[in-house]
Amino acid sequence: MSINSNVRPKVSVLIPVYNSADTLERCIRSALWQTLANIEILVADDGSTDDSAAIAERLAAVDPRVRVMRIWPNGGKPAAMNRMVAVARGTWIAVLDADDAYHAQRLERLVEEADLHGVEMAADNLFYVDAGADCITQTAFEPDVPARILTKSDMLQNSDSYATFDFGILKPLIKRSFLLANGLSYFEKTRLAEDFYYLMGFFVAGGRGVLVSDPLYYWTMPFGSISRTWTSTGSGAWRYDYRQALTANAHFIRMARGAGDADTVTMLQARSAQYRVMIHYLTAQRAASEGAWARCLWTIATHPSTYGLLLRRVWGRLAPQPKPGPRHRVAQVHPSLHAPSRGRAA
Repeated sequence: MSINSNVRPKVSVLIPVYNSADTLERCIRSALWQTLANIEILVADDGSTDDSAAIAERLAAVDPRVRVMRIWPNGGKPAAMNRMVAVARGTWIAVLDADDAYHAQRLERLVEEADLHGVEMAADNLFYVDAGADCITQTAFEPDVPARILTKSDMLQNSDSYATFDFGILKPLIKRSFLLANGLSYFEKTRLAEDFYYLMGFFVAGGRGVLVSDPLYYWTMPFGSISRTWTSTGSGAWRYDYRQALTANAHFIRMARGAGDADTVTMLQARSAQYRVMIHYLTAQRAASEGAWARCLWTIATHPSTYGLLLRRVWGRLAPQPKPGPRHRVAQVHPSLHAPSRGRAA
């Protein structure tokens, strides 16, 4: 493919990578296969100790749209994202996690919708992928409904960290000029819920978006609902660091309170309460895994706020799980997957 390096890319796809050799090639190729060809793909290898950097550099050698930077030592996704935004040249910034993939029409569709509605952000529905079972289990929300405009009120109403679908897992396409004009960046002091805080900052700054109901992003669940196994990216200690997330949340509460944004303060305080419940719940879970049942039961008994979450998790283990048919298999994401319908914003 002949690429004119003097033409500004329409989209910069940012891929933060840490030890993702098993999935990275599929991930990058799903971006290269986009029907919107005028893109650049920035891959930040964040101190990987496997072959991730070599895979990215091999693909960069055959397609000039791929650019690779090596970061050492590992600093986490937020820092890697900020490094890439600083050097990105695209009009739009899109995130793609290294164990996920795009539908072939994703970027073309999202740019089209954002331009059509004059908004600074576009996001889409997600396929939930159980990597251990190699299948799609569900979509984040009901597909085949009209796209709709998103505002801060939507963010406030859909920010439940217990929910199956929390706006914090959306993978938005955002105008780079809006990010720079409002000084928005990833918060580098947490590795948990970093996408949530990034998107929250966008809405608090007055951004408006459009949400497309077609599933165009293949999101690998950290813990498979069918396989009951963790992915390699989902099993790290950071997955449990709700104390760190609580500290980050306190930072944003102070910012919102200083700006007189009472609604955001209320939402974040509720999220802090959820984080505290998770801290107690995981403390009990660790005690159980160590066979310290007295400590486990004492933690639960002295923290009644964990009861609801405990019952929800027990039901999740006991409830019948979906049995996806062959059409849901995703051994390899390929652009020949079905083309989505084209709903419009109301």
